Amino acid sequence: MSLDVPGVDLAVLRGWMDGRGLGEGDLTGLELIAGGTQNVLLRFTRGGRTYVLRRPPLHKRANSDETMRREARVLAAIAGTPVPHPGLIAAEADPEVMGAAFYLMEPIDGFNATLGLPERYRNDPDWQHSMGLSMADAIAALANVDHVAVGLGDLGKWEGWAERQVGRWRKQLDGYSE
Repeated sequence: MSLDVPGVDLAVLRGWMDGRGLGEGDLTGLELIAGGTQNVLLRFTRGGRTYVLRRPPLHKRANSDETMRREARVLAAIAGTPVPHPGLIAAEADPEVMGAAFYLMEPIDGFNATLGLPERYRNDPDWQHSMGLSMADAIAALANVDHVAVGLGDLGKWEGWAERQVGRWRKQLDGYSE
């Protein structure tokens, strides 16, 4: 546990994991995952299992903890569906535990397109075509999930959603100057 990870107290995380029976021993192979917009993503191994921790940015917005709780809730709800997603391992809703709500999820293979495309995706039309179809399949799988049946019927206000977005996005944009 030698990597200094701002916003993540590794001793607290280890104790929290101990209390949930999530592996034994030290957290090893610590690696910050770059390329996100601001959230902290930490990949590590414990007891032979690899985890990814996700928590809000160091300078949290007013709704950062609620966003983490909502993300964890959605990941739990879509478990067992054909929607491609990282599996939720465990979540902590209480920001008092480590300064922010957070969750652990399974790692997934892939790349962060904001950091650049691997050569085969940049140069091979067959890979590009396959990637596009995979994204369409994922969106279709998500569209086929009955949000009420998976327990997400009360997640947000469904009526008038599109009409509210511009104001919400404007408020978010203004929040970046704070």
